[in-house]
This record gives sequence, C-alpha cells and structure tokens, in this order.
Amino acid sequence: MQINNPHEGFTATVSLFSPTTAIGPDMLHPDGIRINGQTGEMAPKTGGYIKRLSELSAIFQDKIALGEQVSSYEDPVVYEVIEYRKDGSDLFFGTTTMYPGDVSGEFFMTRGHFHERRDLGEVYYTQSGKGILLLEDREGRTETVEMLPGVCAFIPPDWAHRSINVGAEKLVFVWVCNPLASNDYGDILQRGMRKLVVKDGVGFKVLDNPAFHMQSGR
Repeated sequence: MQINNPHEGFTATVSLFSPTTAIGPDMLHPDGIRINGQTGEMAPKTGGYIKRLSELSAIFQDKIALGEQVSSYEDPVVYEVIEYRKDGSDLFFGTTTMYPGDVSGEFFMTRGHFHERRDLGEVYYTQSGKGILLLEDREGRTETVEMLPGVCAFIPPDWAHRSINVGAEKLVFVWVCNPLASNDYGDILQRGMRKLVVKDGVGFKVLDNPAFHMQSGR
C-alpha cells in the first residue's frame, strides 16, 4: 500500500503482514509461552530434565554427607530444567527451578558449565527466590551476580557459570541463549570452580575452593 504525507511531500510504499499473507514452509511462526514465575512451569514446552542429588556427587565437597542425604531423603531433587525450542530458530529459552537445601553447608547448585561456542553468551532473568550466579573466566577472574526477582544477569561469552540457591524457597529463573552455544560441562566437572558459596549464619559467604587447586594441579 502507499502512504502519502502532504506535510513532508513524499510517498512511501509499506509492506504489511496480515494473517492472510502467504507464509513459506520454512518460516517460523510466532508463539506465546506461559511461564509460572513461582514454579517454573511452562506451557507449551518441548523438553526438560530433573537433576537429583545423587547425580551431582562430583560437585559437592562432602561425599559422605551427600550419600547419607541421598539415602535418608530419597535422593532429593536439586533442580529441574524446562525448555522451549523451535527447529531453525537462533534462540531457545526455558526455566530452571532450584530447590532449597545444602550438603554440609554447601548450598544446592547446578553443575556449572562453559559454552562449547566461546563466542556465545546467555542471560538469566530471576522470577522468584534468592540465589547467587557464580562466574569465572579462563584467566582466573571470578564474579558473582545476585539473583533476585527482576534481576536479569548478563553472562558474557566464555565465562563459566553456576547457579546457587541461597534462600529458603525455590529459586526460579528464565534463561535465553543461542542453541548453538551447547553446554560444556567437562572442564568444571574435572577441576571444579575456583570459589564455593556456603552458609554463613542466616546468610552466605564466598570462599576459595580448596579442591580446585588439587584438581587443576596448581
């Protein structure tokens, strides 16, 4: 259609999209996903998984206490991931719901990972709860970002990141990234991260990880 502006003296041609506009077979369709900020539930969703404490034994310091907790509390869920993905899209997103808890004062946390694609970052947008996002780069710098409702954390490319629930309730956050980023868990699982986040009275503190030096050979 043409738009005439008598005040400026020009005519512009504008292409309008309507529901009757022809769509090619490979064009992605818009969609609206409902996200419950208290539970992390998504509708619709395309996948997801649950991580229980027994699956995370490699990342906690006190293996004996972890084993006792697995036996006594029927292997509690530490976190759950739900995702929405469309083939051919340059973005996918989802929620992570982290449960409260600790192993000998070390708060429940995710595995932690780099991205296989070192040029791709990510964002975490906290919906509810209280957490700490622990980050480190390959040169040894460490940073933390507080995860509170309304805080959107920017994770730069090639920074390892781990989420830690330091509150008494569920920690729920939305994450968004490029599907080509691909999570690389191997490095962190082998050597750990440089810092630990542990209980300190009713709060938390960040400490050096004594196992990191042993695992990295430094």
